[in-house]
Amino acid sequence: MKITPLSSMMLSSVLLFPTIGQACSSLAITDNKGHVFHGRTLELPEGLPSWVTFYPAQTAFQKKAPNGTAGAHYKSLYPILAITTPVYDDGDDHNMLEGMNGAGLSFSANMVPDATLTPLAESDYRESIPVTSLGEWALASFATVDEVRKAVDNGHFWSPVLTRLGGVKSPFHFGFYDKNGGSIVVETLNGKFHVYDNPTKVMTNGPDFPWHLQNLNNYTQLTNQDRSAATLGSMKVVQPDSGIVASDLPSSDTSVGRFIRGVYYTSYAPVAQSSGDAINILAHIMNRFDRMKNITTDTLGGETQKESGKTVSEYTVWTALSDLSDGVMFVRGYKDISYRKFSLQTFHDTPKPVFEKINDRDLAVPY
Repeated sequence: MKITPLSSMMLSSVLLFPTIGQACSSLAITDNKGHVFHGRTLELPEGLPSWVTFYPAQTAFQKKAPNGTAGAHYKSLYPILAITTPVYDDGDDHNMLEGMNGAGLSFSANMVPDATLTPLAESDYRESIPVTSLGEWALASFATVDEVRKAVDNGHFWSPVLTRLGGVKSPFHFGFYDKNGGSIVVETLNGKFHVYDNPTKVMTNGPDFPWHLQNLNNYTQLTNQDRSAATLGSMKVVQPDSGIVASDLPSSDTSVGRFIRGVYYTSYAPVAQSSGDAINILAHIMNRFDRMKNITTDTLGGETQKESGKTVSEYTVWTALSDLSDGVMFVRGYKDISYRKFSLQTFHDTPKPVFEKINDRDLAVPY
């Protein structure tokens, strides 16, 4: 499929959004057979050019080191179905934010406030992976989260400066899931990547992931059982309808609030009896994180925006639902009501990468 190249003017207009405002929610559920289904939303204050992208097995990837020399080189062992963007400004218009491979491994890249890695020794850059390619490298090379864990522990990684994101250094952490039920989070601590088991299968943004797990101790009262009647003093009080239990859930769309809601909905959602049922349930869960434009606005993003008085409004640019066992991805853009279905099997005999634009209709580019 032919993709019209984006001009540098379009990219500068669309992609210079405030780095603090990228709120993403990633989570997974399992059906009655133990099959894993991974959902994710991407929230931004601007339309982001995005493609559903297919890479066949044996696709070659060449990374660059900070000094411009060649970095790691690898070929994909598996076919890959991903959502890619030109956001990283590394010479590649198709950096992965989300994806899965034919072995049943998937990942999400979400933003965190601080993710700077300690610079590598010069000799280590030859085999190094830029943080912005961590998900791509994992999908190309591994089948399970255990393989990712071992590779990250032994690998060399560096943080590119992202000029399209205001000059920050790769402010990302990564959630990985596999079709066997494995779930880990990879994020920076004290200048080094650390890998954490994820018993919740939920990941949002900052603070750090161990903080989110610790914060769950403040929500031991959560249950899906309504208590609709009580006696207060000598007066009997009764709820006129159901749903009072949800009053204990955080109502905000902050990272902390979304994490708690993600754990709640994945804990109490019905157990799916089929893959179609699981995708339907997952879509309902991800609707709880969908954000329309202008519901919350702020002036975050730097002195230029504050001086101009410009406000930004985060919204859900796209939502993705992935069936890790069957290699199927469903994608919905902001202006879409229904999901579009993509499958690794559809591209089985495709020898070259394929790029299909998600959100042409969402791009409003001022010139």
